[in-house]
Amino acid sequence: MTAGLILTEAVKRLAARGVDEPGPNAQWLLATAMGVERLRLLAEPDLPVTPAALKIFEQHLILKEQGLPLAYILGWQDFRGLRLKVDKRVLVPRPETEELAGLAADFLKTRKGELSALDYGAGSGAIGLWLAKEFPALRVTCAEKSARAINCAAANSTELGLDARVRFVRTATLAPLKGPFDVIVSNPPYIPTGVIPGLAPEVLSEPKMALDGGYDGLDVAGMLVRLAPRRLKPGGALILELGEAQAKKLAALLPDAVWKEKKTFKDLSGIERFVYGRING
Repeated sequence: MTAGLILTEAVKRLAARGVDEPGPNAQWLLATAMGVERLRLLAEPDLPVTPAALKIFEQHLILKEQGLPLAYILGWQDFRGLRLKVDKRVLVPRPETEELAGLAADFLKTRKGELSALDYGAGSGAIGLWLAKEFPALRVTCAEKSARAINCAAANSTELGLDARVRFVRTATLAPLKGPFDVIVSNPPYIPTGVIPGLAPEVLSEPKMALDGGYDGLDVAGMLVRLAPRRLKPGGALILELGEAQAKKLAALLPDAVWKEKKTFKDLSGIERFVYGRING
């Protein structure tokens, strides 16, 4: 059996099950099973596939047909150049969250002195760990409600050699986190509770705790807006990722007496997704 023939059949199978991007999914699964680079499969369609590799590929293809996220099957997800371990304990980092991390980095570049950041609802640690890599002197706190997620993030921190500058706190609110921080950045749960049952199977495979934002999706984001100002340094910022139509609603909750600047930003798809607020000082 050749890689090209196997991929052709696999793409048909995934497409028949309604899997998004069946081509790239099949390519990643086969490349991983074979232990080769994904692009090599495209360049060498006649590459032979061993029975052992084919067996692994078939097992993983079935998982993909059943709606498991590709990152869970592979065991990792790339995030702005970092390869992070991900599994069912954590949400799979999305491209939009890469944009969120970039906004936080842009803000930190404007700050002076000893820098500190809080990644709230850290999950795999993607945002906080990437910021720690980008800013060699930055002190990062990763806060997370799930003990299982903290274990995953801590393993990523160790793998990346960041344990000396990253600490992990298990908490459901900002209450025990005194800071002060230059920036608090978060991709909080923001899907309204009533919407969750209708989500795609891949999303439903992820931790509900990381998805469910309450009745209007803004329970956690609202808590951050209320409690963040006392935990930010003068002129510090809160930067959040939210769902469609939520950003402007949340920005309106930032009182002018506390927040010197209030902005919303669109993601690369044109959705108003990010809220930025900078306190006085």
